Amino acid sequence: MVAAGSSDAESYPHLAPLYGIYMLALGSALVANLVIRVGAEAGWLPEWGRVLLGAASVVLLIVAAWTFWKRLRRDLDEMLQRIVLEGMAFGLVLYVPLAALYLNLGAAGVNLRLQAVDILMTPAILVAIGVALAWRRYR
Repeated sequence: MVAAGSSDAESYPHLAPLYGIYMLALGSALVANLVIRVGAEAGWLPEWGRVLLGAASVVLLIVAAWTFWKRLRRDLDEMLQRIVLEGMAFGLVLYVPLAALYLNLGAAGVNLRLQAVDILMTPAILVAIGVALAWRRYR
Protein backbone atom coordinates (compact mmCIF):
# COMPACT_ATOMS: atom_id res chain seq x y z
CA MET A 1 0.00 0.00 0.00
CA VAL A 2 1.36 3.41 -0.96
CA ALA A 3 1.14 6.26 1.52
CA ALA A 4 -0.78 9.31 0.38
CA GLY A 5 1.74 11.84 1.72
CA SER A 6 5.30 12.29 0.61
CA SER A 7 8.26 11.80 2.87
CA ASP A 8 10.52 14.61 4.05
CA ALA A 9 13.27 13.46 1.72
CA GLU A 10 10.94 13.68 -1.27
CA SER A 11 9.57 17.08 -0.24
CA TYR A 12 12.96 18.70 0.41
CA PRO A 13 15.68 16.73 -1.37
CA HIS A 14 18.14 19.65 -1.16
CA LEU A 15 17.93 20.04 2.64
CA ALA A 16 19.69 16.81 3.64
CA PRO A 17 22.85 17.47 1.59
CA LEU A 18 22.99 21.05 2.90
CA TYR A 19 22.76 19.95 6.52
CA GLY A 20 25.09 17.00 5.85
CA ILE A 21 27.78 19.22 4.33
CA TYR A 22 27.50 21.59 7.28
CA MET A 23 27.78 18.82 9.87
CA LEU A 24 30.67 17.15 7.99
CA ALA A 25 32.53 20.46 7.75
CA LEU A 26 31.96 21.24 11.42
CA GLY A 27 33.06 17.76 12.43
CA SER A 28 36.19 17.90 10.29
CA ALA A 29 37.19 21.24 11.81
CA LEU A 30 36.70 19.92 15.33
CA VAL A 31 38.63 16.71 14.63
CA ALA A 32 41.44 18.71 13.00
CA ASN A 33 41.57 20.93 16.09
CA LEU A 34 41.89 17.86 18.30
CA VAL A 35 44.63 16.35 16.10
CA ILE A 36 46.54 19.65 16.06
CA ARG A 37 46.41 19.95 19.86
CA VAL A 38 47.35 16.32 20.51
CA GLY A 39 50.07 16.39 17.85
CA ALA A 40 51.55 19.59 19.23
CA GLU A 41 51.47 18.33 22.82
CA ALA A 42 52.94 14.92 21.93
CA GLY A 43 55.52 16.43 19.60
CA TRP A 44 54.76 14.24 16.56
CA LEU A 45 53.15 16.98 14.47
CA PRO A 46 55.61 19.67 13.33
CA GLU A 47 54.58 23.31 13.17
CA TRP A 48 54.22 23.29 9.38
CA GLY A 49 51.95 20.23 9.70
CA ARG A 50 49.76 22.00 12.24
CA VAL A 51 49.46 25.02 9.96
CA LEU A 52 48.67 22.87 6.94
CA LEU A 53 46.08 20.81 8.82
CA GLY A 54 44.50 23.93 10.30
CA ALA A 55 44.18 25.57 6.87
CA ALA A 56 42.93 22.40 5.17
CA SER A 57 40.28 21.82 7.82
CA VAL A 58 38.50 25.09 7.04
CA VAL A 59 38.26 24.46 3.29
CA LEU A 60 35.18 22.30 3.82
CA LEU A 61 33.68 24.99 6.07
CA ILE A 62 34.15 27.54 3.29
CA VAL A 63 32.48 25.21 0.80
CA ALA A 64 29.62 24.62 3.24
CA ALA A 65 29.17 28.37 3.78
CA TRP A 66 29.15 29.07 0.05
CA THR A 67 26.68 26.22 -0.60
CA PHE A 68 24.49 27.36 2.29
CA TRP A 69 24.37 30.94 1.04
CA LYS A 70 23.65 29.89 -2.55
CA ARG A 71 20.84 27.54 -1.58
CA LEU A 72 19.37 29.86 1.02
CA ARG A 73 18.99 32.62 -1.53
CA ARG A 74 17.79 30.45 -4.40
CA ASP A 75 16.46 27.03 -3.45
CA LEU A 76 14.80 27.15 -0.04
CA ASP A 77 11.12 27.87 0.25
CA GLU A 78 9.63 30.01 3.00
CA MET A 79 9.27 27.14 5.47
CA LEU A 80 12.89 26.06 5.14
CA GLN A 81 14.06 29.66 5.40
CA ARG A 82 12.06 29.91 8.62
CA ILE A 83 13.64 26.69 9.93
CA VAL A 84 17.12 28.08 9.21
CA LEU A 85 16.22 31.41 10.83
CA GLU A 86 14.89 29.65 13.93
CA GLY A 87 18.06 27.54 14.09
CA MET A 88 20.22 30.65 13.94
CA ALA A 89 18.08 32.40 16.55
CA PHE A 90 18.37 29.36 18.83
CA GLY A 91 22.14 29.45 18.48
CA LEU A 92 22.38 33.16 19.24
CA VAL A 93 19.96 33.07 22.17
CA LEU A 94 21.97 30.30 23.85
CA TYR A 95 25.44 31.48 22.87
CA VAL A 96 25.26 35.04 24.21
CA PRO A 97 24.57 34.02 27.85
CA LEU A 98 27.21 31.27 27.67
CA ALA A 99 29.80 33.70 26.29
CA ALA A 100 28.88 36.32 28.88
CA LEU A 101 29.19 33.75 31.67
CA TYR A 102 32.57 32.63 30.35
CA LEU A 103 33.88 36.19 30.10
CA ASN A 104 32.55 37.21 33.52
CA LEU A 105 33.99 34.14 35.24
CA GLY A 106 37.33 34.82 33.59
CA ALA A 107 37.22 38.44 34.72
CA ALA A 108 36.39 37.26 38.24
CA GLY A 109 39.60 35.27 38.30
CA VAL A 110 38.12 31.79 37.94
CA ASN A 111 40.68 29.48 36.36
CA LEU A 112 38.89 28.30 33.23
CA ARG A 113 40.51 25.44 31.36
CA LEU A 114 39.10 26.65 28.04
CA GLN A 115 40.76 29.39 26.08
CA ALA A 116 38.58 32.07 24.52
CA VAL A 117 39.08 30.59 21.06
CA ASP A 118 37.73 27.25 22.29
CA ILE A 119 34.23 28.66 22.52
CA LEU A 120 34.23 30.03 18.96
CA MET A 121 32.75 26.80 17.56
CA THR A 122 29.88 26.91 20.05
CA PRO A 123 27.57 29.07 17.86
CA ALA A 124 27.99 26.69 14.93
CA ILE A 125 27.11 23.70 17.07
CA LEU A 126 24.13 25.52 18.61
CA VAL A 127 22.84 26.56 15.16
CA ALA A 128 23.07 22.94 13.99
CA ILE A 129 21.08 21.81 17.04
CA GLY A 130 18.57 24.62 16.51
CA VAL A 131 18.02 23.71 12.86
CA ALA A 132 17.54 20.05 13.80
CA LEU A 133 15.00 20.97 16.50
CA ALA A 134 13.10 23.36 14.22
CA TRP A 135 13.08 20.80 11.40
CA ARG A 136 11.72 18.18 13.76
CA ARG A 137 8.98 20.50 14.99
CA TYR A 138 7.81 21.37 11.46
CA ARG A 139 8.02 17.80 10.22
